[in-house]
Amino acid sequence: MTADPGSVPETFAFACGACGRTWEATFRLMFFTNPLDPTSASTQEYVDEDGRAISSPLTDAVCPRCGSRRVRIRPADEGPIPRTP
Repeated sequence: MTADPGSVPETFAFACGACGRTWEATFRLMFFTNPLDPTSASTQEYVDEDGRAISSPLTDAVCPRCGSRRVRIRPADEGPIPRTP
C-alpha cells in the first residue's frame, strides 16, 4: 500500500471522564491505494502526531493528565476548550 499524496488533518477535542481534563489533538487521515491494483478502492487510516497508525482517535485516546482511557470526544456545542495545564 502506498500513501496518496493528499492527507486531511482533523482536530478532535477530548474530555476525560475520570479527571475532567480537556485537550485537543490533531490527526491526519491518510488514504492508501494498492500499487499492484490501482483500480481497487483506497483505504484510509488515522496517523497520530508521531506518524504512528491508529485505529481511531477515540479508541486509542489516553488522558495526558491521569492516563485514563475513560475519554470522550467533546461535542462542538460545548463551546471552546478551556485551557487546563
